Amino acid sequence: MKHNLVKTSLLVSIILMLSACSSVPKDSGLSDLVAITDNLTDARYQLPRIDQPMPMSHAELGELLKEPLALDVAERISVESNPIVKANIAAVGIAEADYAQAGRIENPGLEYERISGQEYSASLLFDIGGVLLMPLKRKMEARRLEAARYQAAKDVLSHVSDTRKAWINAVAEKQQTELVMRAVEAAETSNNLTRQMTALGHSNVIEAAKSELVLSKLRESLIRQRLIEQSARESLVRQLGLWGEPARTFSVPDRLPSLPSEPIDFPAVEKEAVKSRLDVQMAKFNLESMAKNLKLNQLNPFLSTIELGPVLEVSDGERERGYEIELRLPIFDAGGIKTRKARIVFEQAKAQAEASAISAASAARQALSTYQSTWDIANHMQKEMLPLRNRISDEQLLMYNGMLISVFDLLNDLLSATTLEADFINALRDFWLADANLQNTLTGASDGEMNFSGSAMMPASDSDAEH
Repeated sequence: MKHNLVKTSLLVSIILMLSACSSVPKDSGLSDLVAITDNLTDARYQLPRIDQPMPMSHAELGELLKEPLALDVAERISVESNPIVKANIAAVGIAEADYAQAGRIENPGLEYERISGQEYSASLLFDIGGVLLMPLKRKMEARRLEAARYQAAKDVLSHVSDTRKAWINAVAEKQQTELVMRAVEAAETSNNLTRQMTALGHSNVIEAAKSELVLSKLRESLIRQRLIEQSARESLVRQLGLWGEPARTFSVPDRLPSLPSEPIDFPAVEKEAVKSRLDVQMAKFNLESMAKNLKLNQLNPFLSTIELGPVLEVSDGERERGYEIELRLPIFDAGGIKTRKARIVFEQAKAQAEASAISAASAARQALSTYQSTWDIANHMQKEMLPLRNRISDEQLLMYNGMLISVFDLLNDLLSATTLEADFINALRDFWLADANLQNTLTGASDGEMNFSGSAMMPASDSDAEH
């Protein structure tokens, strides 16, 4: 009996040691998440811990917002100041807790039976089946934990990507507003000259009315454009997580970044996407987890209900020690249906992993094609169309100085030039959105879709309408 007691004590010690080795990291898995994001982007952010305040203090935020908001600063603020990032990161801590729980054995069961004053029995049963299945459960939860880390990294990078796009739109709309304002100022000057010429009899009433109408349309366009600019600005505010005075007073640059001299080329864009995309990695971990789940379901009916422990019986003043084993016989339900379901889920995960790779390759090709096309369009407008438009404007001004055309003709030319410049701003915006989208596609931070927004439409001149 002493030998049995030693074996039982040894078993209890092993179980307690196994449970003690499983715990949640103090940073809730944040260091592993940082390693993933750092591997996919050159930018460095201080990701927030769920149990601590946001990394960026109000004082530091105020200092950064004193200057026009640069793109890299906007991305940093969106990560270190917006609480939605902390909410997304919390999923990793939850998965860490599930992984740690998978390493803990169920609490033992105490059974006590008293027959009479001098006769009773007591037993302490441990979940041995859980111990036997513990390595498999841990491996399954480890895959789920890895998938949760990649999902959280995807959420962080997606948030940064949305911030980048919101910044691009906010700057572009501010640039469009300034363009419409210049057009309104020029139209006001032209309208004043038309009024003076009409009063002196050098211009007819129809031209004066047309000048007033163009000015009215431009003023309406300015109101609409300011509304669009405010909407784009508020989208950026939400991404930055700002409120109160900082949300009302911060500013963005006046112009978008210049078009690069040459577009970036990715010869192996498909392989890079399949290799690096987070959604492909998540599908892979999900497949491995479902494989472990299938094996677990196959063994569960036979091992999950095994309990073993010491027994003490006292009868007529005599004590007897032994052990008790308890198990459930899989007679009516051998787990065949659950195993079949687990196999179907595994095959589903396998098909999803294959589909993710196919989708990643296709999205990469499409994003690269869009990137190159938008660069070609913006480059063509910058090098060909804008210089031609400027040459026409210069000739029109010479003709006006030579009294060969009227003020109204000069105004029509101004509107045509302004419209082309607005189109170029949109083309430049589309390129930078395509650039952000290409980066997202290679990391899997977004679904690869693009949403190009336009500015308020400039009123067409009469000469344009004739064509």
